[in-house]
Amino acid sequence: MRISVPRERKTLEQRVALTPEGAKQLVGRGHSVLVETGAGVGSSFSDDDYKAVGCTIAPTLADVWTKAELLVKVKEPHDSEFEFFRPDLVLFDYLHLASLPEVAKALLAKNVTAFAYETLKTADGRLPLLEPMSIVAGKLSVLNGAYYLLSQNGGRGVLLGGAAEAPPAKVVIIGAGIAGKAACSNAVGLGAHVTVVDISAEKLGAISMQFGKAVHTVVSTPETLKEACRGADLLIGAVLIPGAATPRIITREMIRSMGPRSVFVDISIDQGGCAETSKPTNLDNPVYEVDGVIHYGVCNMPAQTPRTSTIALASATLPYIAKLADEGVERALQSPEMRHALTCQAGVLTNELTARALGL
Repeated sequence: MRISVPRERKTLEQRVALTPEGAKQLVGRGHSVLVETGAGVGSSFSDDDYKAVGCTIAPTLADVWTKAELLVKVKEPHDSEFEFFRPDLVLFDYLHLASLPEVAKALLAKNVTAFAYETLKTADGRLPLLEPMSIVAGKLSVLNGAYYLLSQNGGRGVLLGGAAEAPPAKVVIIGAGIAGKAACSNAVGLGAHVTVVDISAEKLGAISMQFGKAVHTVVSTPETLKEACRGADLLIGAVLIPGAATPRIITREMIRSMGPRSVFVDISIDQGGCAETSKPTNLDNPVYEVDGVIHYGVCNMPAQTPRTSTIALASATLPYIAKLADEGVERALQSPEMRHALTCQAGVLTNELTARALGL
């Protein structure tokens, strides 16, 4: 199969969908791999690195799209790529269509077969292609939050771990999944006072087992959530319903109760965000204020660490890319994992939660 890897077009997105080592494995299985020139540079992989393992370097965006049978990306297609959609194209990447109706409309109009990394699910309920970037985003949410708490960046001048008689910062994490646990680990490591809120007693129990008394856990209700947000220095939203729009469980009143120059980082922004005040931003202009609270809503947070993120993501996606290339769509769809990942086919949305979010 002809597999194409374009350079990412999202603002400051420097991850790449395949490493040279992954490309080498696909070439070794008899597939051809076409990589757009410069696609790996941001992750410290040169065109020569790809050439050395048998890839062809494509000089233009049009070349890499028009010659593809299977096109693998990191983020959803940019509007400059819509013109290359066609019925015989298979696309595999992070789609997050629940919050991207224009991308969904374009894919459906051209009958593209599209698989989404974020909805691929194993028999035990894991989301193996979402997990690596959830870990990265969770860790970065704390680092970005700490950065914007610095006074020169508009924050209230609070050090997460405190110092001497000065108390540590109050960090509240909404969601105890993969991203929330990663955020918790970093926040605890930096010495913050950490509270984790979730609807699942089982997930909260796992947090308690891992972190002990270093973390306060709270079962989420409207009242406990409201109380947890009050006076928080850093609030992190890590709510996820795979394929669906994220419920906006954090009200504007809760945001306001944090107080001036506090920081809210919304990891859930890819799926629309978990606060009434959430809106997507980009790495060029990552923050905005609502009621004096700094909001960070970057949809591709892991792009800040492209080398780490690319290696982590590409290691997880490679077996599934190989499966699609080796077997083709029809045989690959005999796998429940790939059926979960299928999002568009023949002009139809095949993920129910995504369809509901888009009103289709």
